[in-house]
Amino acid sequence: MKSFKATAQSWPRIAMAVVAAGLFLAGCETTGSGAGVGTVGGAALGAGASRAVFGNSTSAMLIGGAVGGLAGNMTLDRQAEVRAAEEREASRDRSAQRQLDFERQRTIQQFEVERELEERRLFDEWRRDQGR
Repeated sequence: MKSFKATAQSWPRIAMAVVAAGLFLAGCETTGSGAGVGTVGGAALGAGASRAVFGNSTSAMLIGGAVGGLAGNMTLDRQAEVRAAEEREASRDRSAQRQLDFERQRTIQQFEVERELEERRLFDEWRRDQGR
């Protein structure tokens, strides 16, 4: 068992490792193409499970983290990407439908104006003929 002094000296190293890992993950995150919650969570869970099963084996923890990250990516992150793509497609469909509705309404209004002008022209022509 480690003494209190040895444990106290390892805390700064652990804190630095956690900060470095956080910065590394933050650096990976870009406009949607970085590691998602499922990937990171799966990697942490896989590494933790490997440590529990195989002890402090670094290679087992790395392999477990990689497998867990892949599994998390395939389950949670892919679903989120598919859902986002479907939402974008639905938004484009709604926008196209609004544009079609606008064009249809504009055409109807243009037809009504032309019909009214023709009726006015015919009425004026009729009045001229009546005035003779």
